[in-house]
Amino acid sequence: MGLALLITGMWAMLIAIAAFLVLVVAPLESVAGETPRIVVSAIQALTAIAAVVLFVFALSRLKRAYVNRKLPRV
Repeated sequence: MGLALLITGMWAMLIAIAAFLVLVVAPLESVAGETPRIVVSAIQALTAIAAVVLFVFALSRLKRAYVNRKLPRV
């Protein structure tokens, strides 16, 4: 049961990040108005990179919590 919960949590985080990128970051260009396209693209790229870094960090914490719960204390 624990591994299934870990995998479900991982996929939920992945889908949440993908939804954030598609619904918030992608339409940023239409909201920017007079801002040059290169600036908007740089902001989009930095936001996407930050989201991936946060995803990796959260996944690492989730894995560490799972391993600490499953492995017996020595």
